[in-house]
Amino acid sequence: MLLIIGVNLLQQHKEKLELARQQQLAKQKAIIDETEQLLSIGAALPMSPALLTVLNQRVLEATDAALTVDPKNKDFLRRKADVQAMLRTLKQQNGEPALDSFSVPNDEKQLVPLVQGLKRLKEVLRHEHNRSRVDNEQFTQEMQRADQLLVRINSHVLLERARFAMTASQLGSAKQLLSKLITNLNAQPSTDLAFRDAVLAQANTMLDEIDQRQQANLHQGKPTKAQDDLDELFQPKKKW
Repeated sequence: MLLIIGVNLLQQHKEKLELARQQQLAKQKAIIDETEQLLSIGAALPMSPALLTVLNQRVLEATDAALTVDPKNKDFLRRKADVQAMLRTLKQQNGEPALDSFSVPNDEKQLVPLVQGLKRLKEVLRHEHNRSRVDNEQFTQEMQRADQLLVRINSHVLLERARFAMTASQLGSAKQLLSKLITNLNAQPSTDLAFRDAVLAQANTMLDEIDQRQQANLHQGKPTKAQDDLDELFQPKKKW
């Protein structure tokens, strides 16, 4: 009887250890997959070498943790070698790409993963900063850069929707979108002045054109007909 109890206890202990092992592997794999997904949007966003280093170091740390549990795992061994090679390459790079090198896609469906990625990137930066993997200066710079990219995307979307509304003679909708754009830009910290001033100039020019067209419609006695479905379509869909 004691032997049976002992065997059962040993089996339960082995199962417990295996469960803990699988949970640890799943945790580290989730960190690796999430971080690699963030790195994948680096091709579309102007990420600095310093930020890319932080993300790759995060992958390396998670890979090392996984290998302590499963030292012979070929997938983790391959990833570790790839990340180490990337980190060596990043050491040779200096400076950071200009924000103006970022071209906002015109297809809003392509923007969704970029916006989601930038928001998740900010969460990862906070996490790494709390773990002292990112110093205060770099944390501030990278968070500010992410915010500037989000502002640029949001501004592009509002401008394009306003232009489309003007083309469809939905002047009221266009005016609302442009007013929202101006309010958003004026509410942002003045860290990207050249971009802000350029977009404000475009928005004000478009507002002047709208006013002229509305006045012309009044003089002609043909006010623009409201189309509720299009008005709804061109309302901002997300708060970024």
